[in-house]
Amino acid sequence: MSSPSPELEFVSTSNPGLRAGLREVLLSSVPPGGGLWVPVRIPRLPADFLEAHADSDYAALAEAVIGPFLAKELGPDVLKALCQEAFNFPVPLVRPRGLPAASAGRISVLELFHGPSAAFKDFAVRLLVRVTARVLSAEHPRFTILAATSGDTGGAVTEACDGVPGVRAVVLYPRVGVSPVQESQIARRRANVVALSVDGTFDDCQALVKRALADESLRRSEPLLTANSINPVRLIAQVPFAFHARRLVPRGRSLAVVVPSGNLGNVGAVQLARRMGLDLAALVAATNVNSPLPELFRTGVYRPRRSEPTLSNAMDIGAPNNLDRLLAWREGGPAVSSVTVDDAQTLEAMRRVRSAGGYVMCPHTAVGWKAAEDLLASGGAPDEAVVFGTAHPAKFPDVLREAFGDPSVSAFPGELPPPAPVKVGNDFGALRDVLLSGAGRG
Repeated sequence: MSSPSPELEFVSTSNPGLRAGLREVLLSSVPPGGGLWVPVRIPRLPADFLEAHADSDYAALAEAVIGPFLAKELGPDVLKALCQEAFNFPVPLVRPRGLPAASAGRISVLELFHGPSAAFKDFAVRLLVRVTARVLSAEHPRFTILAATSGDTGGAVTEACDGVPGVRAVVLYPRVGVSPVQESQIARRRANVVALSVDGTFDDCQALVKRALADESLRRSEPLLTANSINPVRLIAQVPFAFHARRLVPRGRSLAVVVPSGNLGNVGAVQLARRMGLDLAALVAATNVNSPLPELFRTGVYRPRRSEPTLSNAMDIGAPNNLDRLLAWREGGPAVSSVTVDDAQTLEAMRRVRSAGGYVMCPHTAVGWKAAEDLLASGGAPDEAVVFGTAHPAKFPDVLREAFGDPSVSAFPGELPPPAPVKVGNDFGALRDVLLSGAGRG
């Protein structure tokens, strides 16, 4: 590793002696020898930060939150421009109507799905691609962004990279478990995108990506970067979510944030926000049956498992990438809890909320909603809970059909052309061939 910039320095979670600057981290998203990169210094924002930014638009708020990490690296004017480009869509807090008295006025949904791919991943990936191009363009005018997806990351990556000069995206997704809407977004024909439909699970796709990133011969061919949440810039880009949620809830009311969680990047970003000074009464990682996190927090034993398909498919992850970061930011800091919500409870929550006031949730958001209901019904609960609404419900027509008997209860806000993936086995050789080829360079 070359000498890191003094303005922003990262350290490996598995080797405290291994440090790197932003350029090195972008070029080597996984530290040599394993672990994950985390910032050496976590900045503390002033006590009046939210009051000072009460009337800022989301892009300006995000710029102020991210600034202590990236402003000196990029220059404040560049960071401002990148945030305005990346975060140019609404981020509303919605309070569903007609809820039972115990929940009325106490649970809201922060809708993070109004970007181009209709999922929360748009925020982080759009900023990441722009930051990467800015930092590397002089030395590396061409590079490949490699990503594994269980659903939503892939669509965000292909949307963010589409038409960006010099950038090729190679996206791996499991052949079974991705919704037709998600597959259309991931694998529609684009000149600089290669979509690989893998005969395996998301965990298999993730393992292939990690192996490729560690392959020095591939990285010598051209820079090989990742848009998965193992890239720390992606997590930094998601930290503003929690500050935005807090400023939309009346002052003086205690708040819990409930995050539908799979790879643990988003819940890790909220915990990072708390280490920066954000006051939250509770943080809950709401998971489906695949996650090892609830068991780990309950027993202290970590048992990764092979994931099985559920209705909340983007969270079908049995070996979450960001566990090391979440544990690092949890240690000596505010508590994080985790609960499991199964498919039956997910469907019940979707039906209950729609029946009460007509609000339709995606299955992942419904996992968070059920966890929020249970939290608010417990002793010593906070005044309110904000659930992160992670994806547009119309991305999951099969789940809507199962929940309501009608997939048209929510309309997708965009075109859905037929997918055109390259089908491969769970085979590193096939991935390596694609990366070394000219595919996606048209």
